[in-house]
Amino acid sequence: MAQAHERAYSSRVYTFPIPGDDRRVMGRGTRFALGVDVLICVALVGFGVSVTTRSDLANGTIVDTLLLPAVVLPILLRRRWPLAAALALLTGIVVSGVPTFDQFRLGLAIPAGMLILFSVADQSELRRALVGLAVVLAGMVFVGLTDRVLRGNGGLGAMVLFSFPLCLASWGAGRVARSRSRLADQLAAQSELLVRQRELTAQLAVEVERTRLASDLDMAARARVREIIALAARAERSFTAVPDRARETFAQIERIGRDSLNEMRDLLGVLRSDERGSRSPRPTLAEIEALLDQARAGGQAVDLELDGQQRPLPLGIELAAYRALQHALIAVSGSSSAEPLTVRLRYLPDQLELEVRGAAMEGADAEAALAAARERIVAHGGSFSSDDPTGGRVLRAALPVTTAYA
Repeated sequence: MAQAHERAYSSRVYTFPIPGDDRRVMGRGTRFALGVDVLICVALVGFGVSVTTRSDLANGTIVDTLLLPAVVLPILLRRRWPLAAALALLTGIVVSGVPTFDQFRLGLAIPAGMLILFSVADQSELRRALVGLAVVLAGMVFVGLTDRVLRGNGGLGAMVLFSFPLCLASWGAGRVARSRSRLADQLAAQSELLVRQRELTAQLAVEVERTRLASDLDMAARARVREIIALAARAERSFTAVPDRARETFAQIERIGRDSLNEMRDLLGVLRSDERGSRSPRPTLAEIEALLDQARAGGQAVDLELDGQQRPLPLGIELAAYRALQHALIAVSGSSSAEPLTVRLRYLPDQLELEVRGAAMEGADAEAALAAARERIVAHGGSFSSDDPTGGRVLRAALPVTTAYA
């Protein structure tokens, strides 16, 4: 049962947005970011075309213009595959410079390298981030050796002095962003841990209160039983001598017994964990189809058989039968490929019979479910049995429905 509580606890959601809405917001954010990168690529290509078509820089071919996208398109990879984007940038820089080794790429390679380096540093662990930095800086060196604009303007040295600080600054900004993001994740994890600790503290407080109530129940029961025993002994002594006093004593014993039974039921109602704190209407057997639909949605094959005339029963009996079936669905399973789980509900004049037949589930959860189902039935004066033939399990329960049962 502890494992079942743990699974129920671990499935709780502590954030308010609906999951579907989160996916929708994330999708819009991703598309917007990709759109921004596309606009950056278009702007850089447009700038490159305006430079390569100038007569003072033309190299006599259209190779410059045709190969410009190879330098900027790696930007589109940087958000999902940052290191691959760095390698693609280096490849694009080399490919776009090979035909003449004298082509313009300076104004495109530096901004593209800065954007990719930020993503590499932000999304990668340190070793991969350093590899990405080395790859991009190698591309800057190749541009310094082959770019037409740098001829006579400082060449490789000017390129290194200009591009390296910018690339290092972008890479460092990415590492800072990564550290802040990891700090935010750690704070979120600590916040979730605090929430869990508060939940556990609340559960512990509930268990302490339940223990106190159980102790009170034990003390009250002991005191009442001692009082009943004393009264019975007195009635026995006075039965022959004073019959009227004996009858009065027996009537008093009956009143004490009924009061004790009512007090125990009240305390047991408080102690029932699955009903504590619930403000929704208690389920009845009219909702049995919805309960079985939940089991079918979980992958089980379930058949329902009704015998007798279905009629409203005392609320306590209906709730006990519903909860017992709910527990039984944990201890017994069925599948469409083998044998389906069969639930048989029989309405008799003086009792309600429940039978659940299917494959036996093993483990602590199944044993706890069987114990809970038995407790439900026995608490209302019924009988419960569990038979485990080879490869299967049959649960049978009978609840009295006559008004004589208090």
